[in-house]
Amino acid sequence: MRPSTGGAGVTGLDATALRAVDAAAVGELVWALDGRVGAMPVVPLRLGDAVAVAMPYAGADRLRPVGAASSVALVLSEPRLSGQAWRPLAVRGRPSLRDDVSGEVFEAELLTQELRKHPPSRALADSLLLRHENWWYLPRLLLTFQPVDVVPVEPRQSPQGQAVLAVADAAGGLANVSTVDVADWTQRPLRLPVTHLEGPATLVTHDFSEPDLERWVPHVLTGRLAGGSLRVTSGPLGPPPALRGLGLRERIRRHRDLERGCRDAIRAAERAGGR
Repeated sequence: MRPSTGGAGVTGLDATALRAVDAAAVGELVWALDGRVGAMPVVPLRLGDAVAVAMPYAGADRLRPVGAASSVALVLSEPRLSGQAWRPLAVRGRPSLRDDVSGEVFEAELLTQELRKHPPSRALADSLLLRHENWWYLPRLLLTFQPVDVVPVEPRQSPQGQAVLAVADAAGGLANVSTVDVADWTQRPLRLPVTHLEGPATLVTHDFSEPDLERWVPHVLTGRLAGGSLRVTSGPLGPPPALRGLGLRERIRRHRDLERGCRDAIRAAERAGGR
């Protein structure tokens, strides 16, 4: 990834990138760790001049290992639901992870952003009464990083036909982040139009219901890329699944699972001293 032309502080491309983060409703977090590359869709937030991801504790186990990554990138490839300042780009930095078990940082600095971008959060935290009833939704595991490198990417026009590809270099960092076409998800190895790249890699796409984001389905494949072929070691076979609506029982079950997962993980973090 080429370096930003901005100097010290938030200038040049860094300022453009941070404005794009503000405008983005969703993004892809990718990282390199222990010879593997991982990815997940996230809500892009900003804590001061740092890019931020604020994970409810039900998902903390997925995010916690990312704190040890040598390099992470927030990719903005999805134009849907975004504001006018949105730009398709990837912002890279070195991650910092901390527990906000009390939820004070999230509520004071990040909640307003999340409510604007993520409609499901409004049903849980859009008033003082809701925040009191759903107190377990405010504590967060926070991942932040200062933008170091900023590069353009192509916007994804099709969740089924395009994905974000991230490839690690020999030193364990992120060598390349780009948008690629995927002609046939059932191929093994999976053929991709990137014959010049080689190394551990991940391929991520995701689709969501508009405008409510009630359904948000990721599709992630990991493996090793060489000669335009991704030898998949982890991930589903076949194309990204089609979105479907949720019935009342499914909504109730999902809410209960989220609450139970958050409560259990918050207790575990408190026992660990909020590490």
